[in-house]
Amino acid sequence: MRILIILFVLFAFGIKAQEELVWPPPPDKPKIKWIRSIEKVEDVKKDKGFFSKLVDIVFGEEKKSMVKPFGSFIKGSKLYFTDTGSRSIFIFDFKNNEVKVIDKIGDYALSSPIDIVVDNRGRIYVSDSVLGTVFITNEKGDYLGRLGSGSLVRPTGLAIDNRRNRLYVTDTVGGKIYIISLKDKKLIRKIGKTGTGKGEFNRPTFITVDRDGYLYVCDSMNARIQIFDPDGNFVSMFGERGTSIGTFANPRGIAVDSDGNIYVTDTLLSAVQIFNKKGQLLLVVGNYGIRKGEFAYPADISISPDDYIFVSDSYNMRIQVLRYLKGGD
Repeated sequence: MRILIILFVLFAFGIKAQEELVWPPPPDKPKIKWIRSIEKVEDVKKDKGFFSKLVDIVFGEEKKSMVKPFGSFIKGSKLYFTDTGSRSIFIFDFKNNEVKVIDKIGDYALSSPIDIVVDNRGRIYVSDSVLGTVFITNEKGDYLGRLGSGSLVRPTGLAIDNRRNRLYVTDTVGGKIYIISLKDKKLIRKIGKTGTGKGEFNRPTFITVDRDGYLYVCDSMNARIQIFDPDGNFVSMFGERGTSIGTFANPRGIAVDSDGNIYVTDTLLSAVQIFNKKGQLLLVVGNYGIRKGEFAYPADISISPDDYIFVSDSYNMRIQVLRYLKGGD
């Protein structure tokens, strides 16, 4: 009987400990906490009543499933992300538990939507690598214009600096970053060219801008991160090719938290590595797998102002939500 009581107590009080996943693990002070996994729209969408469901059955409702979440952007209570598998844009409104899906912008069907950002006026910018353009739309999917047609070879990563009214566009094949004015849609300047030197790129992918306007670029095939000031001037870089902790096999997504720590997803390592501004490794989150906190070829990563972290766990067909515990709380 005493053994049964002990087992019951361990089971009853051990569930919470087993469910909580943090990095680094105890006894170290945790810095990152696993929050939840979003695997289908029903994980966000408000459950409909009987009559609403009946209307959907009678009149039909087109349903889109998450297939391969890729680029992402968080603004307010909404998560915007592209899905290259379903060729769609998903908008998760966590405040109202609503989901919107866009697969056409005006009369244009999306072919390969890669990344997405939103400006302060609610305009959505989506890069389509196959169509070679950046579409401008709204949450209704209206066509509001396009950027880069005829000049961009393969647009992929996007970053937005709403404070300075600038949009940054990665041309992966062209080996350049375009800086475009949000006011008049005109080119401000180009950064880089194909190469291995400072300020040069080899298949750059995702990018991000921090609160001070500094630009961070995943220079994927050069296996490094490059940092530029708000004027587009080279500041620093870090990283080297490898398969061990602290190196890069194929860096892809990049984001910066409220303390300036740099998060980099690596598709081949299936992990998120966290560095300080000097490029020193602070922590590694995850490894290859299908369980919570594990990844399968993750793509982009986005971080909200209150340090919620959204990782596009592409080949697991889900988005995993983590949180940076500021101060290690």
